[in-house]
Amino acid sequence: MSGKGKMKGKFKILNLKSQICILQLAGFILLALVSNALAVPETVSVRITDVTTTSFSVVWMTDVPADPEVEVYADSTMATKITDKCVITSMPSGSPKVSGAAKARGIMKVRVSGLSSSTKYYVRTVTKDSSNPQSIGYSGLQEVVTASKVMPYKYTDNRLDGFSNDLSSFRVYIRPSDKDPEPGLGDLIVLEEDGSLYPLSAFTGDWINSPEGVIDLNNLFGLDSRSLDISGGEKITLRIYRGGGISTLTHYRKAPQDSNMVQVYEPVKGFFADINLDGKIDDEDFTEFKKQYRTLPDDVTYNPDFDFVEDTEGKVDAREFSKFSREYGRTDVK
Repeated sequence: MSGKGKMKGKFKILNLKSQICILQLAGFILLALVSNALAVPETVSVRITDVTTTSFSVVWMTDVPADPEVEVYADSTMATKITDKCVITSMPSGSPKVSGAAKARGIMKVRVSGLSSSTKYYVRTVTKDSSNPQSIGYSGLQEVVTASKVMPYKYTDNRLDGFSNDLSSFRVYIRPSDKDPEPGLGDLIVLEEDGSLYPLSAFTGDWINSPEGVIDLNNLFGLDSRSLDISGGEKITLRIYRGGGISTLTHYRKAPQDSNMVQVYEPVKGFFADINLDGKIDDEDFTEFKKQYRTLPDDVTYNPDFDFVEDTEGKVDAREFSKFSREYGRTDVK
C-alpha cells in the first residue's frame, strides 16, 4: 500500500474512533440527564404521630429541601383516595421561620384533620424536591386508627377522678461548632410513652425559644384509644430529628411526678448506666454505649447522655467505660 493509502486508512480509523467517542460521550450525557430526571427524594424515619379523635400527623426526613404532602386512603389497596375530603396542613403552620428552617434540613411534618373517631385510615408521604418539581418520592403506606374518645378522667375506688397531664419541655443538643443565630431551630422532637399507641411531636422554636420544644402530654391516648393519664415515673423516649446529615439522637427519660397542677416540666433522667431505663444494666445498655464510645461533642453522632464523667473535653472515653462497667449486671435499678 502506498504512503497516501496508509495515511487514508489511519484517518478512517481515527475518524471512526472519534465517532465512537462522541457517541459514548453523548450516551454518558444522556444517562446523566435521565438519572437526574429519575432521581427522587429519599424518605426515611416515617412515623404517625399526634393521633386524636379527629386528626393525626405524619413526620419524616428527606435528603433534599422539599415540599411535604400526603395522600390519604380509606383502604390498604389505595383504591379509594380521600385526600380531598380531609384538611391537610403543613406544620408548623404558624411559624414561617421554623418551617423554613425545618424544610431546609429536610425535616417534614404534615397534619391531617377533619376525620372520624375510631376509624382506620391509610396514608403515604409525598416528597417533592423544591428545585425539581418533577422529582417526587413516595413512602410506603402507613396505617393509623384515630382515637375513640377524649376522656380526661378515671375511676379510683369506684370514684370518678379527673386528671390533666403536664407539658413536657426538652432542650435539644447543640454542637459547639453550630454558629447559627438560632441553633436547633426546626429540629423535630418525637416523644414516645410506653403506654401510648402513638407518639407526639413538636418543632423546636415553635411557640418557645429554640433550641427548646414543648409537647402537650394531654394529647397522649392509651392502648384503649382513650386519654392517657401520666402520673409520673413512666418511661419516655425522645427521638430528635435533626436532618442535614446529622444523626437522629435518642434520649431515655422518665415523666416527672404529677403535681395535679398543669405545668411545664423537663423529663427526668434515670440512673446513668441503665441507659434504656428497663431496670437492669445488661447487653442492651452496652450496645447503646458502644455506639457512643470515643465520640466528641462536635461529632454528628455525639449524645451528651453518655458523658458520664464531667470534664472539659466532653469525650466519651475510658473513664465513662470504667464507670459504666462497675454497674454492669445490676438488675435492681429503680
